[in-house]
Amino acid sequence: MPRAIAHTVAVLAAGLVALALAAWPVPSAAQDTQIRLGQSLRLSDAPIEINADELEVDQSTGASVFRGNVRAEQGEMVLTAGSLRIEYSRAPDTGRTRIDQLHAAGGVTFVTPAEAVEAEEATYSLAEQTLEMRGDVVLVQGQNVLAGQVFRADLARGTGAMTGGVRTIIQLD
Repeated sequence: MPRAIAHTVAVLAAGLVALALAAWPVPSAAQDTQIRLGQSLRLSDAPIEINADELEVDQSTGASVFRGNVRAEQGEMVLTAGSLRIEYSRAPDTGRTRIDQLHAAGGVTFVTPAEAVEAEEATYSLAEQTLEMRGDVVLVQGQNVLAGQVFRADLARGTGAMTGGVRTIIQLD
C-alpha cells in the first residue's frame, strides 16, 4: 500500500476511534495510566522534509513557523498539523545550530508503522527526548487504543503516561 494511503488510513482510523471513545462516560475521578512506548516516535539525525502552505522566519530568534497543511517527514515517521514552530539552539560542544524544540498545533498527528497518536497540540523536545501532547489525545498501538487529555513520553527511556479522563481498549489476544 503506498505510504500516503497508509498514512490516510491510519489517521482516519485514529479519528474514528476518537469518536467512539468520546461516547464513553468519563470517570468522575482523574485516572492515570502508565504505558510503554517503543522508539518509533524518536527523531534521528536524518534530514526532516517539511511541506506547508507558508513559512515565516523570525530573524531575531531564528525560529521558523510553517503554516497550513504542514507535513513533516523523517524516515517512516510523519507529523501533520495546522502549524509547526521550530526553535533552534547552539550545541554547547560544537557551537553548531541545531533544532531544540518543535511546537505543533491544529490537528496534530504523529504516525509511524508501529503507532499513531493525535491531539490538538504537541511539544517535542529533541534535547530532552520528550514529547507532550495535549487536548483530546488518542494513541493507537496495533489494536490497542488509549485516550485522555495529556500524553507525556520520555522517548529516551521508552516510557509514557496518559492523564485526564483516561479511556482504553486493550486487546488480550
